[in-house]
Amino acid sequence: MINQSLEFISDELALGLGITSDVSVENLSKIKDENLSGLIISLLNVQEESTLKNSPHVIRKANRLAYKEPPVYLNLYTLMAFEFEDYGTSLQRLEETVLYFQNKSWFSSENERADNPFPSGLKKLILDLQNLTFEQLNHIWSISGGSHCLSLLYRIRLVIIEPVDEIDAPEIDTIKLESGLLK
Repeated sequence: MINQSLEFISDELALGLGITSDVSVENLSKIKDENLSGLIISLLNVQEESTLKNSPHVIRKANRLAYKEPPVYLNLYTLMAFEFEDYGTSLQRLEETVLYFQNKSWFSSENERADNPFPSGLKKLILDLQNLTFEQLNHIWSISGGSHCLSLLYRIRLVIIEPVDEIDAPEIDTIKLESGLLK
C-alpha cells in the first residue's frame, strides 16, 4: 500500500504538472550518488495514526461473528525535492506543486483520472503541507548525504493497511449467571 500510494502521487503530479519524465520516487541519497534531477519524491517517515486505534477486533459478517485484527492507519511523511538544471525551473516546479495540492488536497476513487487509476485497497489519501525548521531541514539533508535542495514535506494521511485473515468466532449460546444457566 505504501509503494502504491507514493507511485499514485508521483503519477498524479507528473500528469497534473505536465512533467511526466521528470517525476520519480527515489531515495534522497540518489540525488547526489546518481546525479538525479527533476522532482524526486522520497519517503522520510511512517507514523501510525493513534487516534484511530480503537477499532473492534470482532466483526459481524452475515449471521456470524469473526475475529479480525483492526486496520492500521498510517501517515506517510514524504519529502519532495526539486533538483532541476536551472534553479528558476526548480522554483517554478515547487510553486506549481504547492498550487496543485492546494487545489486538489485529497484523492479517492471518486475523483480519479482515467489515465491514473486510484490504487485498489485504499479509500482516501489526504495531503497536508508540513512546516520544517532550518534545523530539521539540515538534519534531513545531512543524513541523506546530499547538499540542500528546494523541498517540500507533505504528510499523506490515512493509508490503511488492513489484514485479510479472520478467524471464526464461536457462537454464544449460553450465558452463565451466578444463580444458574440461561438458554
